[in-house]
Amino acid sequence: MTQSVSPRLHFCLLLSALCLTFSAAAQTVRITQKPDSLVHGDLYVPISTAENVTRVDLLVNNVKWSEGHGRSMVIPVKIGDYIRRLRIRAVGYDAQNAVAGEDEMVVNDPKPPFRVRLHANGNQLEASVIKPAETSVAGVDFFAGEEQIATLTKPPYVATFDAEKKPVYARVVARAADGTEANDVLFFGSQANSQIDVTLQHVPMSVVGSDRAPQLAELTLKDNGTPRKIEALNTASDQPLYVILLIDYSESMLDELPVVKAAAKQFAQRLLTPRDRIAVVGFNQDVFWLTGFTNDWSAAAASVDRVKPQGETHLYDTAIEMLYELQKQPGRHALVVLTDGVDQGSKFKLDHLIHYARYAGVPVYPIIKNRILTRLMHFGIGQLEARRLANVAKDTGATYFIIRQESELPAVYARIAQELRQQYQLVFYSDPAAPDEWHSLAVESSAGQQLRIPKGYFP
Repeated sequence: MTQSVSPRLHFCLLLSALCLTFSAAAQTVRITQKPDSLVHGDLYVPISTAENVTRVDLLVNNVKWSEGHGRSMVIPVKIGDYIRRLRIRAVGYDAQNAVAGEDEMVVNDPKPPFRVRLHANGNQLEASVIKPAETSVAGVDFFAGEEQIATLTKPPYVATFDAEKKPVYARVVARAADGTEANDVLFFGSQANSQIDVTLQHVPMSVVGSDRAPQLAELTLKDNGTPRKIEALNTASDQPLYVILLIDYSESMLDELPVVKAAAKQFAQRLLTPRDRIAVVGFNQDVFWLTGFTNDWSAAAASVDRVKPQGETHLYDTAIEMLYELQKQPGRHALVVLTDGVDQGSKFKLDHLIHYARYAGVPVYPIIKNRILTRLMHFGIGQLEARRLANVAKDTGATYFIIRQESELPAVYARIAQELRQQYQLVFYSDPAAPDEWHSLAVESSAGQQLRIPKGYFP
């Protein structure tokens, strides 16, 4: 589900920040509400502060966006409809313009890294923990030098140290329930610093027209035209595959269900290994999960005709939501969409979907069942619309299909299943200093193999 905060909620958020000002007084600066679903449009960030904070700077991806004053405030951030990951930091300053404390959150990141950030306020140490929604914090350990001074199991994570001992540095260790650890170090006297996440990119790659396995030594990867080292070439069998089979249940698709059901069963049978998972999701103006992620191909197929087609087609909104959900899952991902290709009533536009499909890096396979579009293309009409629909597939390293008869569907699903079973992943490090903008990608094989990867990525 996407979240767009309307201006009328501004007062409620301000009230929330005000009510939490005193209960959260132990934490010098606190973002009091942190969304965990997709956010677009305008986001209102409620912040509460301690008495010694005279100004709060709000930074978006380490660039100052705005500032606020007082014990509680709500700062608006214009997210827009081109969804991307944003790191939002609230940094508080005292009357001497020294950093008094800070807090942060990450929005539109379906699976944020488990991370902790440490800052000091006088003789207090404060830690901000960023984590995936499903991850629980087992404990946060504070150290002044190498002396452990506190262990806390719930927020706010604030510890007091003896300033007379004059430790040179402090550090914090956040421990997740699954054993994962995150660390941060603070040297006293230093200013607030920005941390850069070094990102390991996983790019899907398909071999076209050949069963021969590509070799790492044969491949050359270019990132914005510059050769980049490939750290690994993983085969499809190295990682589990999570697929969402997204089916249009608008009224225009009523006649297709019997064939769709049979084709979905064949698709799941061909595709799934014991560790792979498929989910069947239907949509019209609403979204309904007909199954969760399952390895039971019979259950997946049986779910197809549980809902009677009716209503409008919110294609773009639903596809964006499914891309977000897939990124929460481990391993490889793919979104297979069966629709008539006509969107009715979405808040998002096709350009927004193309942008987010690029950003998510999930291969999207559109299957457009549209007799009128097929007929027009025979007369040279409708080419522009077809190209725009194809862009979603091409930009994500997938394939698109425009079919006229539902009888063509089993062969299409079979081709997609074969491609996904033979898929590879290129692994490389993106430039940690690269701006948050589209990077073109190209891969070449010295053996002459034809390879297909996404046209680019966002670092």
